Amino acid sequence: MDIAIFNKVLFFWFIFYITPGPVWLAVMAATAKKNYHQILVFFSIFLTVNLIVQFPQAFFSVVFIDTVIRLFGEIGFIFYFLGGGYIFYLAIQTLKSHQTESSIQLSFSNLSLIMLLSPKIWILFPSGALIANQLNLGLLTNAGVYALAMFIISSVMFFFYVMIGKIGQIILKNNFSYLIFLLLSGFSLFLLFEGIRSIL
Repeated sequence: MDIAIFNKVLFFWFIFYITPGPVWLAVMAATAKKNYHQILVFFSIFLTVNLIVQFPQAFFSVVFIDTVIRLFGEIGFIFYFLGGGYIFYLAIQTLKSHQTESSIQLSFSNLSLIMLLSPKIWILFPSGALIANQLNLGLLTNAGVYALAMFIISSVMFFFYVMIGKIGQIILKNNFSYLIFLLLSGFSLFLLFEGIRSIL
């Protein structure tokens, strides 16, 4: 295995997950008011969704990189609109959770939908897959290494964003939900705008 290429794969996933997207904003909103036991319970849901949804996304983006890129080029605008609409729905739920003084509830299905409808994932996973294909370990092994690296790094980053959410809750107190609402709404509008641009 080419260690330099492997380091590039790790760097790709680090950059991918250090930039907050809808998944992490939702995680921050969902865990800001939870105790540590509740966070661990939610983490088990996150791990399960990650294994069932994102692991196959990463794996198959390496195996079918050309097909994925071609397919996204043709129907990508659908993910923009669906993702933007669903993220705005989450923004409203975050605002409602503030009004009822509770945390936004993210179930298995909610989290799965966020990952499945996230254009960030569909756009960037194939980009990293191009790097992974240079590992020269064989197609399936390349895909396995790429997906496993994603799974490990995203699991670690979960706790990073939980910590950021806890700090934000302490600093902003009652206004933290408004911040998440504005960030999610802004992300939603950006996706809708990009969806319109991809059609024109």
